Amino acid sequence: MRKYTGSLGEEVDLDSPKTYKHLPKTTKELDALMFKEIGYALCYMDYFHKDWYSGKRGDGQRKRVYKLIKAFTKDRKNNYTNKIWYKEQIFLFQDEIENMC
Repeated sequence: MRKYTGSLGEEVDLDSPKTYKHLPKTTKELDALMFKEIGYALCYMDYFHKDWYSGKRGDGQRKRVYKLIKAFTKDRKNNYTNKIWYKEQIFLFQDEIENMC
């Protein structure tokens, strides 16, 4: 059991399939969803609200988002058929960007 406390303070088990029940079932759909989420975050930070994410105000979140993107892109090739890995990456990324909207 790997406990994770989300951005809203909720505690979940990263090893439980229940944590990811809302996510797609195929690697193709999971891959597409992750790229969609990455694109959303980058557009939001770099274009829609660039002023919020420059300087100290949004720098912490920007760094966390880029760290998650880097980890995903680094390990994607080795985990392309690993649905559990994809689901965890998406869950963590969505939790990080949830408060952007």
